Formats: sequence, C-alpha cells, structure tokens
Amino acid sequence: MSLVAVALSLAITIGLGHATALLGKSAQREARAQTAADAAALAAVAESAPGGGRDPSASAITYAELNHARVVECLCALGDTAMQVSVYLDGASATARAVLDPEALQPLVASLDARGLDPRLERAVTRLLVAGRGAVRVVSGWRSTAEQSRLWSEALVKYGSPEAADDWVAPPGSSMHERGLAVDLGGDVGLASRLIDELGLPLWRPLANEPWHFELAGSRG
Repeated sequence: MSLVAVALSLAITIGLGHATALLGKSAQREARAQTAADAAALAAVAESAPGGGRDPSASAITYAELNHARVVECLCALGDTAMQVSVYLDGASATARAVLDPEALQPLVASLDARGLDPRLERAVTRLLVAGRGAVRVVSGWRSTAEQSRLWSEALVKYGSPEAADDWVAPPGSSMHERGLAVDLGGDVGLASRLIDELGLPLWRPLANEPWHFELAGSRG
C-alpha cells in the first residue's frame, strides 16, 4: 500500500471518528434537553395535584432551569390536568407532555373512618377532605377508652409525670376523641385551616401546642 493510500485511509478513519464524536455530543444534548422538558412538564402538572402550589408555569421554569434549560413554551393553564412544556438547551430543543389522572387520586379523598364521630363533626370533616383533594387526611378520629389509656400510659413513660404528659395526651375519660368530638389531621394542616375559614366549617383548634388537633366548634362550652 502506498504512503498516499495509507494517509488517505488514516484521514477517512479520523474523519469518521470526529463525526461519531459530534453525533454523540448532539445526542447527549438532545437527551439532556428531553430530561429537562420531562422534569418541567411533571413539575407543572404536579401543581394541579393535591398539595400543589397552584402555579404550573413557575414550577416548569424552575425545574427547567435546574436542568440548565430554558422554557420556550408552556401550555400550563391553571386547573388543567395536562401540561405541555417545550425547552431549549445548548442548541437542542425538546417537548414533553404530562397528564394527571384525577381518578387515581379519588380514593385519597374519601378516607374518613366516621365510626364513633359526632354526626356534625363527620359532616364538617368530610367537606374538608373533599375540598382538600387529598392534601388533608385524618390521622386519628374516635378513640375507645382502652386506646386512650394506652396513649396515656405511653405519655407517662415518655414525659415522666402526669403534669408533663397532660400537655400532650388527655387522661382517659377526658379526651374529646373519646366523645367523638375531635380529630387529628395530617398532611397540609395549614391548608386545612384555610379551608375551614373559607367554607365556614364548625371546626376549631383549641390547643396551641397541637396545631393538628381539631374539635367541633362549641364542644367545650
């Protein structure tokens, strides 16, 4: 083989290798852009889910920027169950669409065990859970005296004295839970408080040190 042929062969090999490297970099940019678009679309649709912050566009922008991309289009209308986001990243563009299935969230709403609860409390808490769209849940409702006794015994061990324990657990026979007039809420308790005010529900928080504890209004007087 002549030196010219060898040189030409080497040139072709080097050229193909350079083209492959360029193609690899292009594919990497496209993959990074698609990742950013996926993240932005998912973040946007999450704002329509229970507990969301209700600003899909802002969330999409934030997650795109976290992936070093820029949002060029966001079809993210508040209240929609589908969001589509297009991004640009280092010469590559990508689009992603995310869909929220409300039916998949429905079981979270109807999670109240109404056993032993005062009917007025049951109605108020049910309205609250529905309005909260799964962001609020009931952690503890009605308790038997046996259950309250167990909690009281655990509190005595934990806090060391009846006086200290009483700050966190009511002694058996004195708990509003035993009377079916109280519930402990979990999830977004701040949202629960706002919804109670907005809906005019007969619920209130009588214990400053237990912001999760809600009782039927007027139950103490």
